[in-house]
Amino acid sequence: MQGKTHLRIGLATGVAVGFATSDNFLTLTTTVAIAAAASMLPDIDEDGSKINKWLFSSLNRKWRSLALASVGVMICLFWYFAQLPLWVLLSGLYCAGVAYVPHRSVTHSFIGMAYVLVVIYLALPEYLYAVAAGYFSHLLADAFTVAGVPFLWPYPKKIGMKQIGLKVRTGRETDKVLGRATLVIACVGYVYLLGKMYIVG
Repeated sequence: MQGKTHLRIGLATGVAVGFATSDNFLTLTTTVAIAAAASMLPDIDEDGSKINKWLFSSLNRKWRSLALASVGVMICLFWYFAQLPLWVLLSGLYCAGVAYVPHRSVTHSFIGMAYVLVVIYLALPEYLYAVAAGYFSHLLADAFTVAGVPFLWPYPKKIGMKQIGLKVRTGRETDKVLGRATLVIACVGYVYLLGKMYIVG
């Protein structure tokens, strides 16, 4: 699916998590933002993805993997010399490790998701559910595409909904409609929760 569709699904997912975990404006907004960011993370293995355009907008596409790997190495060195927490090292290893992997491989698997959740648990445990929901929303959404998702990587079989007749082609009308619908749901849900917190509550 398109990056903006993943982002909008991530926003809606964040609102859903916020409904269960947030009780004020700051935690709700942070939960939604973190879930949205997590929903983009699996595509960090693709040079032309929206998340890589955000991170390295000034770089030519062909240099983005090198930049990501370099950032990862620098984070690891910083961890070593500054004696920082373990999650910093794990973050650096993640950036360096996924910079050159094939698209829709480890980052689109349960192993990749579990690694990210370990990092978040060590760094920001209060937002573990937001990251888990946002990240999984990306995998689930891509399972509806024709290509499918290697949930069980390194087992190479890609699993998708096309086997049961459900499929969405990236960039086509269904993709766009889904993105618009989830954006509306996210906005309505966010406003509803704020009203519930500060008006009804």
